[in-house]
Amino acid sequence: MGCASKEEAPGATAADETGRPLSDMELPVSLRTGDPAPANAYAIEATTEQLRVDGAPLLPLEKGRVAKSEADFVNGVIPKLAAQLKGGKSALSMRLQANMPYETTALILGTAAKAGIFNVHFQVRKTGATPQTGWLNATQYVMSSRADDVPPINGAPAQSWDAFTAKWEQVLDGCKSGKTGNCAYVDDNFAIGGTLKIELFASGRGVNVDFYRRGLTEEQKQDEEKKRMQFLAQKKEDFLQGRIDHEAMVEILLLGDPSTQALFQHRYQEALTAPSAVTATMAPMCHSTKCGVVVAAETITSMVNVLSLIGAAFPDGTPAPAYAFEQPWTKKPKITVPQWANQKDPALEMAVELGLAPK
Repeated sequence: MGCASKEEAPGATAADETGRPLSDMELPVSLRTGDPAPANAYAIEATTEQLRVDGAPLLPLEKGRVAKSEADFVNGVIPKLAAQLKGGKSALSMRLQANMPYETTALILGTAAKAGIFNVHFQVRKTGATPQTGWLNATQYVMSSRADDVPPINGAPAQSWDAFTAKWEQVLDGCKSGKTGNCAYVDDNFAIGGTLKIELFASGRGVNVDFYRRGLTEEQKQDEEKKRMQFLAQKKEDFLQGRIDHEAMVEILLLGDPSTQALFQHRYQEALTAPSAVTATMAPMCHSTKCGVVVAAETITSMVNVLSLIGAAFPDGTPAPAYAFEQPWTKKPKITVPQWANQKDPALEMAVELGLAPK
């Protein structure tokens, strides 16, 4: 009598039993597949059931996640993986099941970085039904915390927030070229100065290209508020002396704080077809010069969303950025409310004083 056969799942449940290799059709898809193939690299393969190194099983995974007992979230490493990365190789070659959670990838990358390995080659599949694969590389990547004001990216020169505001209209036009974009319209009242932080953020079915103004000291922030108060005082005097009319004064008081961010969101499908509006959104800032970008995602966001977003922002034929991969388990910085913010709104008080708003 024969035994009934059962198809093996993509990854074994036991830590010492090797699951079947991942098929190419199970890899994440991307519009960037033309980077160089890896050499002198540790072969990392991860399914939702198992993590393997150079073909040997290392850890069982539960829906793609590392058990808390097997991860050191304080240092952002997987200790058992760290023990395997001592052979002197200079890179990781990663084959990931498309629905692997971002948290596991960040742990793998963090472990490699602690071991002095800062190059990763993601094997990806071309979009569509083809099994044709290629590589998406992150060379000299760094890890970043959610608390970082400006991530520690050294592989590309920092850009200024002013460089973004000068091209905001072009970025907006790129975003609007797609059908699913939720685009940050140009705000004439934008802040001046500071360092630009560019973030590729994947969450749920959305993929974002976001721009933030960062890098100011507390002293600089206080100086900005002082200048704002002086500006309001001058406009009050202009109104009282008849140099500006009622309508102009109301517009000034309603202006609010200057913009310090611009967020451009698309549905995930926008990252799968060329030409992509995600590509057009990123192009004005990063396709003629090398940029530093932060890759961020929620803990359980699938890697297909993350790598598709990267590939759409930087498709084949565009310069690769310098990457910082954000650790999703780290805490965001505590919001410290400056002293001036605890006071009454000076613009509202002035509007009441001038009879432009009810008491």
